[in-house]
This record gives sequence, C-alpha cells and structure tokens, in this order.
Amino acid sequence: MKKRIGLVIAAAALLVLSGCGSAVVTYGEPEITYYLQSYDDHTGEYEGVADLYYECGRDIAGYTEPSGAFSFDSGDACTFYDLDDTVSYEYDRLYISRTASGRIAVGEYDYACDSGWHGVADRNGKFIFDPDYAGGDGDICTLEL
Repeated sequence: MKKRIGLVIAAAALLVLSGCGSAVVTYGEPEITYYLQSYDDHTGEYEGVADLYYECGRDIAGYTEPSGAFSFDSGDACTFYDLDDTVSYEYDRLYISRTASGRIAVGEYDYACDSGWHGVADRNGKFIFDPDYAGGDGDICTLEL
C-alpha cells in the first residue's frame, strides 16, 4: 500500500513539473494578447521584445514571445521586469500594440515605473522607462491595460 501511494505521489509530481517549461503560467485561457515592441528608426518597423519576464493580474506570468506577444485577462495590470538598454532601439521607449506589425497601437493607458517615470501612454502606445535604473539592471513598469 505504501509503495502504491508513493508511486501516485511521484506520478503527480512528474505531471506538475512537466508543465514548468511553458512560456505562460495561467489558470484558464487569457482573454487578450498584445505586443510589447521597440521601434527601429532606420527600418521604420516595430519589432517584438522577446524573452522579457512579465506578470499580469494574479494568475498569469511568463516571458514575451519572439513577436513580443504577452497575454492577460481584461482588467489585469501587467508588470514588465528588467527593462534595460537591451530591450529598445530607442534608449528609453517601448510601445504596446494590438498587432505584431505594430500598426494598431494601444494608447492612452496609465503606467508607472519603479524609477519614477509614470503617466499616460501616448496614442502610439509609447511609454517611457529608465534603462539605467537599479544600477543598469533595468526598470520595472506596470501598465494598466
């Protein structure tokens, strides 16, 4: 009997651990997908910010996809971590878009960063952060999307 209980516990642990490699941890399907992007002046294109850790609401956490995609539920605030000088072509600006091409901006949302930058994003979805904050480790910004 003890052996059987041990096997059940081991199998349950294996199932739980096998999900640890996924990009997004959530309880249910997120409702909305937006894109965190940088703008390249030279090409005139928006490019996704990949592999940046984020948390939205109380139950979604993960890393942005190569396109910059991140998912959340309506009403969630999303926090992005380690916003340093490697995440943006422009020293201190990032953008939120409804599309991977960046052509449909999500504008006029409130945001606040640990560095003190805060306000309302412009109509192009742009918000400002401090890449040198915390000794160059980067800023942490929360967006009220």
